[in-house]
Amino acid sequence: MRLSIGILTHSTNPRGGVVHGMALAEALHDAGHDVTLIAPDDTGKGFFHTPRCATLCIPAAPERDLPTLVERRIGEVKEALRGRSFDVLHAQDPISSNALADLQAEGQITAFARTVHHLDNFTNPLLAARQERGFTAATHLLTVSAVWEKHLYEQYGLNAPVVGNGVDSVLFTSLPTGQDATLRARYHLPSGKRLILAVGGVEPRKNTVQLLDAFIGLRQQCADLHLVVVGGASLLDHSSYRTLFDTRLKESGESAHITLTGPVAEDDMPAFYRQAAVLAYPSSTEGFGLCPLEALACGTPVIVPDMPPFTEHFVRDDVLWCHSGHPDTLLLGLRDALTPQNQEGFRVKGPATASRFTWQAVAARHLPVYRHLADSSHASVPNQEVSNHA
Repeated sequence: MRLSIGILTHSTNPRGGVVHGMALAEALHDAGHDVTLIAPDDTGKGFFHTPRCATLCIPAAPERDLPTLVERRIGEVKEALRGRSFDVLHAQDPISSNALADLQAEGQITAFARTVHHLDNFTNPLLAARQERGFTAATHLLTVSAVWEKHLYEQYGLNAPVVGNGVDSVLFTSLPTGQDATLRARYHLPSGKRLILAVGGVEPRKNTVQLLDAFIGLRQQCADLHLVVVGGASLLDHSSYRTLFDTRLKESGESAHITLTGPVAEDDMPAFYRQAAVLAYPSSTEGFGLCPLEALACGTPVIVPDMPPFTEHFVRDDVLWCHSGHPDTLLLGLRDALTPQNQEGFRVKGPATASRFTWQAVAARHLPVYRHLADSSHASVPNQEVSNHA
């Protein structure tokens, strides 16, 4: 049965939930469904990458105060969806899920799905309440890893089956492209240094300060290293943590050996992985961790913490491990990744590991829930025009 599906994300920027939503939408489109990827767009530039499915980019006004921004975005998404018809509406985040919950309360729709990628610890009561409503109001819950499935059941009594994540084996490959030849010059990276790559910007849950300390220690042993921190587009305010990072960097005297790129073109990400000697990913909180899969698909060694969700989907030899609470193990893991044995070994076993994770399989896991939603309800009135990039 061909379904009309609206998949909603909170942003057009390449954050984990947005990447997941886009890849899921493309896989469902490829399987023959009528899919629209929907998100508020405060830049007017559309999604970070043009997907193969239809898109609906909702004009969104900028707002510096996060609680005010969240309320504004909920209203913008809700009004943009009013009067549109889908068999299935599926939110990937609290903002779009709250918009759907409002439409459900108004009788505009009768059901919707929500995927929980991870939950944040908000001190602001409004943000905390919006986050909780964003999953408790959903008709069907899904998660990307067992650690969050367990959390939702133990803390809230909610069932949320695991759908997992995938990797695009066409985009993320060990074969170099023209992007590789020009990448270092375009991002002002030294040509003669081995690159340690971090993805996600400077954030507490990415443990960027701990990585900085490990890099500083490692450079005392290996002078030909350069740390590159890619990305960082986020709705959350990480300014205090960034100040801590900047202070530590200034005190270290290593500023010349570290590059913070900010958000980068999605087409450059495979080249960043291939140019890197290792992806350092010591994240303390993740829903799943897409970047390690992408790096492995490119044949690059990866180091992750020895904790869920990473221990759910990687076995011992798939990646290199560090240990939460023992910062010295990150330095040791990075040093191990730089050995010729691991540099050569991951070129073979990295893509083999990544091949276990496909978006086609992820899309197939959604279909029972989607069919149940489609059988029980429709989501409002006639569909309006959307842009199609099939």
